[in-house]
Amino acid sequence: MNVFHNILVIIEPKNFRQPALERGLALYNYAKTHAEHLGQNSEVKITAILPIEQGSFNLTSFLAVDKDQLKQDFLCKHEQWLKAYLSIHAMGVKVEPKVIFTKEIGKQVVEIAKEQGCDILIKTADVHGLFDSFIFTPLDLQMLRHSPIPVCIAKDHMFEPTGTIAVAIDLIDPKDTISRLTNLRLLREAQKLSKFTGCKIVLINAIAPFLPPTAVDMPGFAPESMCKDQFKEGKKIALEFASRHKVAPEDCLIEEGNIEDVIIHQCQKVKPTALFIGTSARRGVANILVGNVCERISEELSCDVVVITPKAVVRNLPTTTPSKSVE
Repeated sequence: MNVFHNILVIIEPKNFRQPALERGLALYNYAKTHAEHLGQNSEVKITAILPIEQGSFNLTSFLAVDKDQLKQDFLCKHEQWLKAYLSIHAMGVKVEPKVIFTKEIGKQVVEIAKEQGCDILIKTADVHGLFDSFIFTPLDLQMLRHSPIPVCIAKDHMFEPTGTIAVAIDLIDPKDTISRLTNLRLLREAQKLSKFTGCKIVLINAIAPFLPPTAVDMPGFAPESMCKDQFKEGKKIALEFASRHKVAPEDCLIEEGNIEDVIIHQCQKVKPTALFIGTSARRGVANILVGNVCERISEELSCDVVVITPKAVVRNLPTTTPSKSVE
């Protein structure tokens, strides 16, 4: 099984403590130890990106005479701070510092991840209000929707593996190729982390409740029986998936209900080290009004959340021609 060789960490310019860097260093140590144990290449690279939004500089430079010199000094100051911070908090680990200065931070980070062939992107969880997405899209939400590699949203707590890694699988439509491949990728990435930490894997599956038509009045029609049959069928599909991938039935947390509520409820019970979940990457008005399930789950849970987008799945498929969906 492959290990992490290239880790991309986003540094928060306004925070002194950097949970994302702490996760990156933890994965670095796990990956090196595991690779050395197997006699494989133990070289692991960490790139720490400090994103500076161009708008913050524009406010500073409004009355400046020499704007080019001011910009150079502005970036130099941030580069020095980043190097000093890494020399203290990543002592003994070679971390490549990188300051990016752009209007489109999310797009720039994605481009760097593609260019460097990173295995995972780690970002500290943002705290944003209910209506923030109407005005702008916070950086962590941009990553969750569009990243071509797995994204780990790190919460502000010490990383101590508790013994469980949860994987939320979507088995609503077995014929959906992207959904099926996303389930496999989620499980493989969780197994990778499980190899490092020794945590066991549990599967979470939500079965949508059956909603019978209210106007049906037929002899012999029993909606309760149909509800039970639908739940049994959904549970059977989930257990078959688990069996194919060597997950014990007792480690399958199957519950009827809304997917978001089920995942939050089960994670609050088992208190996993991390939750692995896929995203549908909605766009436009549907994204603003309905929101993305994994975004809301990330905000509710205290554990780290590792998200895999359709782009991260499609990007790893062998194709003869480039896919437009990953451009």
